[in-house]
Amino acid sequence: MILIRIDRDGNAAEGNNAPEGFDPRIYTYRHRNVQGIAFHPETGQAITAEHGPWHSDEITALVPGGNGGWDPRPNTAGRGDCPDGYCGYEPGQMDAMDPAERAAYMPMTDLDAYPDAMPPAWNNNGLSQGMSSAVFLTGEQWGDWDGRLVVGFMGIGFGGTPVGQRIDLIDIAEDGLSVNDVTEMDLPMEAGRFRSLVLGPDGALYTAIDEGEIHRIAPE
Repeated sequence: MILIRIDRDGNAAEGNNAPEGFDPRIYTYRHRNVQGIAFHPETGQAITAEHGPWHSDEITALVPGGNGGWDPRPNTAGRGDCPDGYCGYEPGQMDAMDPAERAAYMPMTDLDAYPDAMPPAWNNNGLSQGMSSAVFLTGEQWGDWDGRLVVGFMGIGFGGTPVGQRIDLIDIAEDGLSVNDVTEMDLPMEAGRFRSLVLGPDGALYTAIDEGEIHRIAPE
């Protein structure tokens, strides 16, 4: 998967820094499954929320021309043949397995093969629970949460992984390469498959779940 950045005419945005031979509209590449993108309210830094392959949902700060490090090809990085020529869910494909063992075989961000790949700031403690949309909270009404990234989880719960339908508040370090703190939000309603998070013009957080309900969450 690639992310493109274009101007209003559909041309490559200035500063994309696509690798030589790539389409100049490409901003970053070798992503697995980006579900959400948010822009830091002060720096404009692009941050993605991405599904992992039964392990390691990731939050990543993007850089122009950046490599996401996802490469599920067979017969590479020490792997052999894989079903249908795709190693993304190996080993064991659909079998329950310790996520750490699976991650060692098929990394979400392969820093051994691609040492210059963009390192994730957070990988959901090595689990994949369906990380989805992301947005930054802004406004003094949010108090200490002003400037925090919020991400929704749809709660896949594969192979013994906890379902984890929730919204997390993530305090990302200034350099975007790590997190200072991760807190689960206390919800005023029952948890659901949080598909979309949007900050409304009134400063409240709006979230949509798979069942079609939209909830408004505002600070007390």
